[in-house]
Amino acid sequence: MALYKVIAGTFHVKGFQPDGDSIRFQAVNPANWDFFVWPSELEKISKKKQLRIESIDAMETHYEGYHQPRPFALAALESLLELLEITSVVYSIGITQIVDANDGKPGFVASAGTDRFGRPVSYLFSKKTPLTDGAVMDSSALPVEESINFQLAREGLVYPTFYTTTDRVFAEKIRAVISRARKTKRGIWSIDRTADFSLWDVRTLQEDILILPKLFRRLIAFIDSYADYNQLESFMKKQKDNLQLWDGTKKKSLADLMKFSGRRIQMKTPVEDILFSPK
Repeated sequence: MALYKVIAGTFHVKGFQPDGDSIRFQAVNPANWDFFVWPSELEKISKKKQLRIESIDAMETHYEGYHQPRPFALAALESLLELLEITSVVYSIGITQIVDANDGKPGFVASAGTDRFGRPVSYLFSKKTPLTDGAVMDSSALPVEESINFQLAREGLVYPTFYTTTDRVFAEKIRAVISRARKTKRGIWSIDRTADFSLWDVRTLQEDILILPKLFRRLIAFIDSYADYNQLESFMKKQKDNLQLWDGTKKKSLADLMKFSGRRIQMKTPVEDILFSPK
């Protein structure tokens, strides 16, 4: 069971490129960051730290020059900002950056560690949550149901994305609300196509279908690097994901969970049953 450091601070988007699962955060007491092991001194001393929001993956508003269907990608981002009480948001013309906003709003993060990019992997909480700055809590005490991560998952605005390092207690709770959202076709679950879709060109990914963002990123990498669509299956098999399913079964890559039939791609394993290895 992981231990989480609770840190009070402020959330920031002005001049940055947040999306529905990442945002900047500045601690009130920078000494709280000493709880973590940092990849480099640069990440440790930076004031406004880029967070990675744990257990969820929002659709891409901008990725290597591409995006997923924007109405749904922006819905997750704007719901995140609303929950943090960040208002008066102005986007750049390309909708890749927030050029102005009434940000710096207070709240909390709870994190057990950083990823390889030096991003604290965090659960986010509004200022109203009864948490104490500097406290260390385990998953039996941290109120994950009050986290913004949980709320975005409950409303069907984001996909679940778990890692082998994700706390199982929290993952179970998020899996439960994802299951309810899927059954009631709430939010993205009314039109999610991850399990079965046909890939015709990049417009399919940007305009036509909603799929797991991690799969979207893989397909974009393929489209940008290959000329022959028939190489997709071998490309996907080369990706060493080192997956673990919820029941403990291990798989080498997403391709082991997929079926390729011409341009039709099927993945029958529910995304909430997949645990990715951190990279």
